[in-house]
Parts: sequence; C-alpha cells; structure tokens
Amino acid sequence: MAGERIWQASSARAHFAEVVDLALTGTPQIVRKRSGEEVVILSRTSFELMQPNLKDYLLRSAGSANDDDDASVEAALGQVRQANALGFVPRLAPATK
Repeated sequence: MAGERIWQASSARAHFAEVVDLALTGTPQIVRKRSGEEVVILSRTSFELMQPNLKDYLLRSAGSANDDDDASVEAALGQVRQANALGFVPRLAPATK
C-alpha cells in the first residue's frame, strides 16, 4: 500500500491517537506484532470503498469487457440469485460534517 506506515505493536499502543489520526487522513497504518503478524488500520470510508457491491460483482461476472450483451448480464444475475447475494452490502455515502 502506498504511503503506509508500519508500527510495532507496543509503539502503536503508546501512540494510538496518532495512529488513528493518520488512518483518518487516508493513510493505512500497519501494526506488526513480534510474531510477524500484521493488521491494517483504515478509516471507515477507506474500508467501505473496498467492500464488494452488487454492481462490481455483476460487472466482473458479465464476461470480458467486450462482451456487453443481455445474455451475459442475465447469466451474472442468475449467479447472484443462486448465491442468494449474501455478503453484498450497499456502499454508504461518505458522512457529511
């Protein structure tokens, strides 16, 4: 990820407010444990933009970019119906201040 900052867990704990503030500016914060395991701290807006939605799924499922016909869209819709479309949530509009 571009612009990310990597913190050791103990340092992230000691500077938690800074970690959160940087994440809120759109810069992912990586926190690494001694074991090497890592977590990524993101703003809610960044996280929600990464979530799949039905439109993205349908566009990926409809075949190649040049295959823009009704049959491929219907086939993609059929796949969604069979899968019950679970796991797809609408993207929320960014909160206004």
